[in-house]
Amino acid sequence: MTSPQVSLDELRDTVRRVATGEIPKYQDEQYYNTVPRDLFSTLADVGLCGLTIEEEFGGLGLGSEAASIAIEELASVDLGPAIFLSVHLMVAGLVRAHGSKEQRATVLPKLASGEWLGAFALTEPAAGSDAVNLRTEWKREGDFYRITGEKCYITSAGWADLYIVFASKSPGNGPQHIAAFLVETAPAIASGALKISKPERKMGCELSPIASLRFDGLKIPKTQLLGSEESGYTVARTGLFGGRINIAAAANGVAASAISSALSHLKEREQFGQALIEFQGLQFMLAEMKMKLEAARAVTEKAARTLDKEPKGAENRLLSSIAKCVATDAAMSITTDAVQLLGGAGYIREYKVERLMREAKMLQIVEGTNQIQRSIIAKELQRS
Repeated sequence: MTSPQVSLDELRDTVRRVATGEIPKYQDEQYYNTVPRDLFSTLADVGLCGLTIEEEFGGLGLGSEAASIAIEELASVDLGPAIFLSVHLMVAGLVRAHGSKEQRATVLPKLASGEWLGAFALTEPAAGSDAVNLRTEWKREGDFYRITGEKCYITSAGWADLYIVFASKSPGNGPQHIAAFLVETAPAIASGALKISKPERKMGCELSPIASLRFDGLKIPKTQLLGSEESGYTVARTGLFGGRINIAAAANGVAASAISSALSHLKEREQFGQALIEFQGLQFMLAEMKMKLEAARAVTEKAARTLDKEPKGAENRLLSSIAKCVATDAAMSITTDAVQLLGGAGYIREYKVERLMREAKMLQIVEGTNQIQRSIIAKELQRS
């Protein structure tokens, strides 16, 4: 896929082919808690790493709706690649929106080609959704900055080549002190001022590792400031709009896979002389699952199209949170029902619905918990 004029249907077909053909090769213990670089390179080869990056920088120049289609298709096979690609695209979007001319020219081609994997370093042990209270600190020293502090639960940590790191000049004293920095992994580790922990052991999403970062006075040139010294909080918030839509899309992929598995089981399994699909009580459960999925897809599509149409529009705050809540809550309900419909088989790892249920739970938490999303939705309604 090389043309930026690719249609959304062509995109969906390509991603589905790659996802079903390539991802299963890596669904094995030897790859868990890693980002398989061969898989990442395959995604880059078909244009997914530069999906939303302009053609002049080697990307396809598509938007949030295209990204959500790709993420859903990947997640329907395995949530891990959908998550690390989603974060990578978020990083690219933030460099596109807030980077200098030189930063865009240097960074975007490497992200688009898959030479670099991007990561987003916001969460800390004492500050997650409450980003205003970041404790990681930056100090200006002439033409350089020093960053000191700790980040946790960072997607792709240990495998990423570039991190967007958020830190405060005066920790705990308001968003106006927060800045965002582009931190290249190799020189940071070589300096001894960046240390990365072992990957966390999670209950699911094994192909998307998370780990902690520790900065011990990391010195970086001022050219790696993303935006201004006061704009970091805005950078983080705008990145999360698209990120939440991608999480909604991932949830839809997980939910669709659960419905497909449940439907196949109901058609094949017989009890009392007839296929399970013939029992009305089970039909009603399946119908409810499908209804929830299609409603979630509709609001996800609306949020993505709105973001594409008005990237800086206030409606994005509302719709991205609604999409994230609706889709991930639906996925949790759908995957739980899929386990129920498979009966004893649903609780056995040989059947993937138990994995899908574990992955759906993660999606209700990441990019701001669904409780935080409901708070955002209510505040937006108050403003209206």
